[in-house]
Amino acid sequence: QLIRMSSADNVLPPTFLPGWHKEEEVKKMTYRKLGQTDMVVSPVGIGGAVVGGGIYPDKGDLEEIFECVELALRSGVNYIDTSPFYGEGKSEEVLGQALRRVPRHTYYIATKVGRYSFDWKKAFDFGEERILAEFEKSLQRLQLSYVDLIQIHDFEFCQDPVRIAKETLPVLEKIVKSGKARYIGITGYPLEEFHKVLDVTDVKVDTVLSYCRNIFVDMSLKDHIPYFEEKSIGIINASPTGMGLLTNNGPREGHPASKELKAICSAAGAYCSSRGVELGKLSVHHNIASHPLTVAITLLGVGNMEILRLNMEIVREGLTNTEEEVLREVMDKFFSDIDRDIASWDGKELEEYNMAMRD
Repeated sequence: QLIRMSSADNVLPPTFLPGWHKEEEVKKMTYRKLGQTDMVVSPVGIGGAVVGGGIYPDKGDLEEIFECVELALRSGVNYIDTSPFYGEGKSEEVLGQALRRVPRHTYYIATKVGRYSFDWKKAFDFGEERILAEFEKSLQRLQLSYVDLIQIHDFEFCQDPVRIAKETLPVLEKIVKSGKARYIGITGYPLEEFHKVLDVTDVKVDTVLSYCRNIFVDMSLKDHIPYFEEKSIGIINASPTGMGLLTNNGPREGHPASKELKAICSAAGAYCSSRGVELGKLSVHHNIASHPLTVAITLLGVGNMEILRLNMEIVREGLTNTEEEVLREVMDKFFSDIDRDIASWDGKELEEYNMAMRD
């Protein structure tokens, strides 16, 4: 039996705190159940990669980040996702400081294990000892006694789905039994790999986090939704602009997409600019609006007030008539028949990683 998302307008989520939240703002959000967990989440969540610095330029100073996090939460956003990999601990540390101002039961927070460093040679460790030690450090940085969700970060780099299923997931189960996390998830880029883990594990996996798979150039997440639903797994969607690929400014240096794909997206961004529209806004809107019954939440970076304002506007107001029009034109001109072979960068980072490990 498929578990359908239950969502209801004007229903206040369990995270609501009278007098602390901006009630009118909260009522404008449609909350959704995350899989079979007890988490009732806002349609957008805070993605912690931005506050880790190092990768994304559009983050404010610390004080501004603290204010962004607090304002987002008061306005009804109730989900935060981070990882020790983001800024190599910096993201968790900054969020830990920001959350000192915020009552603990007003948000759900997720972190990850398994991926730790920008240096390929030190990047991954899916073994029990390191996971348990690093997770304790994560809790210290976050200044929390527990997290709501603990996830294996980019499990495909283990290159052994059976090991993830039989050895790594049971470590997360131990963490849950200890009371330091409530639910278990896995995150990764190649969607087929999720099946290889989920089909053989005995551990109850509550969520999957997929990124860059619900964007104009690659909408393959939709092909896997029925599988995740059948397993009653909550779906978290991240990187709604394809890690900056679908923005007027384009992606950061070193983005793994092919030259051809970058060229198409760059042309689309230039076209949007000429029409006075931000491609990133169209892309974020597409992520939030598509699959509202099955994809529980989309993670967004909110590194400064302006970006937060834009993102909240998309959630509440959707697109203007002009933006709707430009969206149709962009889909038609640039994204209608992208060759599937260039639409994603499957295997590219793994290849890079394997080469680095051979050196």
